[in-house]
This record gives sequence, structure tokens and C-alpha cells, in this order.
Amino acid sequence: MATEKQIAANRRNAQKSTGPRTEEGKSKTRLNALRDGFTGQVITLSAEDLPVFEKFKSDLIKDLAPKTTMELSLADAIAWDTWRLNHLRAVEMNMYALGSSDAETVIDTAMSAAATFEKEANKFALMSIYEQRMNRSLHKNLATLRDLQAERIRNYKRDQAEEILLARYSDIKGLPYQAPSTPTLNGSVFSNPEVFAATNRLTTLRVAKNELWKHPVKVQYAGAASGAPSNVVNWREPDAA
Repeated sequence: MATEKQIAANRRNAQKSTGPRTEEGKSKTRLNALRDGFTGQVITLSAEDLPVFEKFKSDLIKDLAPKTTMELSLADAIAWDTWRLNHLRAVEMNMYALGSSDAETVIDTAMSAAATFEKEANKFALMSIYEQRMNRSLHKNLATLRDLQAERIRNYKRDQAEEILLARYSDIKGLPYQAPSTPTLNGSVFSNPEVFAATNRLTTLRVAKNELWKHPVKVQYAGAASGAPSNVVNWREPDAA
């Protein structure tokens, strides 16, 4: 069958391949390894795969937006598991492609795929187990990361609210405000400009809310820009009446 013929051909080709022989060739091969900046582990990939892996991992970690070391560790694990899942799926497709490389018709391809699945059933079953484990690991790490980030954001907002109160109190008393020089118990770090900006925004929002219900509200609909008249609505917040 096509599968047997292709396997035999691949074995013959493998025997002919001895890798790079010149010093220049060996040097280029050595450059296909990378020491991971976070884990410190050495990663060895082909010259074509290595830059793709680096960009994929960097972009995915950026999307996950980790801020702490623990969050970065989880994001790194998620990126690795995602890459491994993609690679595992590619290997599966390549196994089918290997079996049907000599197929000339659609029927030949279908028969070769069935033969490959039957012949490599144990390997496919093992790959399925790996995929399930990686998926569980990926989703577990993702859920843990989201929980940590949500907790960090809650703590930050709580600490920020306290600093806003202190800044407003200092303003009322005519005293200078100074952001804490050390992180809070939750690890939040603030600067004067950051607290001033947050305080100004909160104060402005409260003033705007108080003034808003005293005046008619002009609601600009989509056609207003083309000359259609604006609708003016007089209304008040329910609890402000």
C-alpha cells in the first residue's frame, strides 16, 4: 500500500541525511537554540520555527497582560500549552499526509487516510490523551490567571480609592499630598500624578452628575450631524427627584 511504500522511502532518505558537515553548517545549526528568558530553559527549534515560536509566545503573553511574576508564569505556561496543542494537531495532519503522499485520486487519499488511522491507531489514541491533558492544563492555568488578575485589580481599586480620599482630605485641609513611597500591603504602587489624575476624574464625574440633572439633556441621534433637529428631553435621575 501507499503507506508502506512511503515509510520505506522515508527510511531510505533518512539514511542519506547526515546533517551539516562543514563548520559553517554546524554553526548555523547551533544557532537554532534559544535560552528562554523567563524559565532559563534551552529551546531548540528549526531555523524556520524558532522566530515563529518567539513571536507567537510574545504576542500571546502580551494579550494575557500579566503584571506579576506569578501571572507571567501562568501566561508563559498557557503560551507553551497552546503552541504544543497546535504542534500536536499539525503532527496528526502530517501523519495522514505521509500516508497519502503517493495517492493519485480522491479515493486513494481516503483509503490511505483510513489505512493510516488503522495502522497508527495506538499513536492517535496517545495523541488524543496528550491533547486532553494539555487542554485541561491550559484552561486551568487560564482560569487561575484570570482569578489572580481580578483579585489584583480589586485590590488596586480599593487601595486607589483610599489614596483618593486622602488626597481630597489633604486638599480640603490645605495640606500637601504625597503618594506612599512603598507598595501597599496588596502590592499597589502609586505616584502623585497618578493619584491626582484619579482624584480629578472622580471629582469631575461627581460634579458632572450633580449638574446633569439640573439641565435639559440634548440627545444627538445619528441624523443630527446631517442637519436633522436634535431631540431635547427633560428628565431626572429617579432617585434625584
